[in-house]
Amino acid sequence: MAKLSFPTLSFIEREKKPREKGINYVRAPVMVGSCVEDYLEAYADLVDIFKISGKQGALMSKKSLLRFIATCKDFEVKVALGNPIMDVALSSGKEAVDGLLDDVINLGIEIVEISRISRSLDDDDMCRLIDKATSKGIKVINEIGVAFAHSKVSEEEIFMERIKKQTQRFIEAGAWKILLESEGLTENIDEKGYRWQIIDNLISPLELEQFMVEADDQDVFSKYIEMYGPGINMMVDCDRLLKMEDARIGYGPSQFLWGKVVKY
Repeated sequence: MAKLSFPTLSFIEREKKPREKGINYVRAPVMVGSCVEDYLEAYADLVDIFKISGKQGALMSKKSLLRFIATCKDFEVKVALGNPIMDVALSSGKEAVDGLLDDVINLGIEIVEISRISRSLDDDDMCRLIDKATSKGIKVINEIGVAFAHSKVSEEEIFMERIKKQTQRFIEAGAWKILLESEGLTENIDEKGYRWQIIDNLISPLELEQFMVEADDQDVFSKYIEMYGPGINMMVDCDRLLKMEDARIGYGPSQFLWGKVVKY
């Protein structure tokens, strides 16, 4: 781990990478190149995975993508490809999906997201896709949730048992992590309407290392840490990383966590 500027401060010691718990899954900035190298020079110990969106990866030059991947590897940061590009491949058929997986391997990308909520796909097909990807050495993050892309959803439209059974099937098929999308739970709804009970019903049956949660709002990721502990895996934008790490070690950003987080 990197030598810190103030070594005498008694912060909670984080596990060394590679981690299975307490993972920081970070969305990469739109600008890559030297800014990514500068970012990781400062914070590589805090970044477990850099997620480059599928659209970003598909539209940027191959030279820039390869440079991004190489930079991440230099700092022992894994690279994940966001889901939308898989949606395009699925809409084009099995041959396009298999070709995408081969391209992922050839580029040196280690992780792909596959969403349950952005496309309607039979469970058997999803499990075959997970198996296909993992057989090639790719780790799969399965995105689950109750809403997608700013769509509204009522309580009556949330199929809790269905989602839980699908989640278990995906894990049994070889999914590395389950990612809970925040849309309709803590995103794009009023704070008073946050669906914490639904969140708990979806993720509490899982082991802590089996799932991640999307949590960009500082009060939301602080609440997750309060309820599930600092070992919860979370996804945030790159500009939220420091606030989330502060929450993990009990020094902010929300006052109710200050000095509260401990480990044994």
